[in-house]
Amino acid sequence: MTTVPVETGAAETGAERAVGIVDCDVHPTMPHGLDTLRPYFSEAWTRRLFGPAADQAWGTAAHASQFQLPTNRTYINPVGGVRRDARLESGLMPGSDPQVVIDELFEGYGITHAILQGNDMLGLGSLIDPDAAAVIATAYNDWLQDTWIAADSRFRHGVLVTAQEPQKAAAEIARMADKPGVAAIFLPLTNRLMGDRHYYPIYEAAATHGLPVCIHPNAVDGSSTTAPQLAGGTPTYYTEWHTGLTQIAQANVISLVCHGVFETYKDLKVVATESGIAWLMDVMWRLDKNWKGLRDEIPWVKRRPSEYIVDHVRLTSQPFLEPEKREHLLLTLEAIHAERTLVFSSDYPHWDFDNPMRALASVPDELRRRIQWENAQETYGRL
Repeated sequence: MTTVPVETGAAETGAERAVGIVDCDVHPTMPHGLDTLRPYFSEAWTRRLFGPAADQAWGTAAHASQFQLPTNRTYINPVGGVRRDARLESGLMPGSDPQVVIDELFEGYGITHAILQGNDMLGLGSLIDPDAAAVIATAYNDWLQDTWIAADSRFRHGVLVTAQEPQKAAAEIARMADKPGVAAIFLPLTNRLMGDRHYYPIYEAAATHGLPVCIHPNAVDGSSTTAPQLAGGTPTYYTEWHTGLTQIAQANVISLVCHGVFETYKDLKVVATESGIAWLMDVMWRLDKNWKGLRDEIPWVKRRPSEYIVDHVRLTSQPFLEPEKREHLLLTLEAIHAERTLVFSSDYPHWDFDNPMRALASVPDELRRRIQWENAQETYGRL
């Protein structure tokens, strides 16, 4: 390894800044599901979400307290969605105990900072009730501050916002921007592409506060009408569905560029998490080729689309490419300008977790340092 872990609380300035590993996709889990957030809801919202008889046996039997966010009940991973060695002796869900994550990820793998994106909140974008979505996002952010950010200064908060109500999302960004550990915006998507002006208040707030907007494959992509859709129809198998999830990021990157979002918000960064890597090469080439012949249609796109992408779009590394020939990997990394566009992620504690000690072993030292540390420093800016 060429990286040197940063000691917690150590001063870091200029050339003396230690080099570490920033994990840009770590999933905290609520130990008791949505019920974990009950103390953060008002009385009225507690009744609305959990039912008036939530604590009564007959109420539970009548499903009065069974509200939950849209989740994946269609595509079931036959080997389980999480690493077996991340399971807790308490029986609680993996990723629900900050101390275990500290021990395994920070101490065990030398991760120096972890960007948190709520595992339980991936389906928030497809929740039909926009008011409920906004209230849940606020409660979740307060809970994450109290339990995870307070537990260790190496955790970084991806502020959860709701795409359904962009004005409320912008207000939530403003409320949270100066809280400890805040480093990003976590935006679960709807079936509306990101170039749509609907999202502009979110981008305005994110750019104003210097926070990148992070997207992630959702729990119900392709299986809910209010979630992002997959091309060609509805897949049958988990393997099909999981493989095809990269389509969501591709469509949204194209939308962002063609609608001129990065021309309007020149300081905005968008991070496509767990969304694949190699497709970016094809998208950049196709956009550049089409723009040359069709630029009159989108005159607000003043530069080559690939230039906007390299300046504004970041991809996380997991699942990292592992071609049989190393030269194919290196050529792909060169083609996507990985020295600027790629940041490291492990996807802890999910089943296809990338070991930070091994995932980038085939990458040259200088580029590995860019991916593991420097690109994240430049993207998140609050590490």
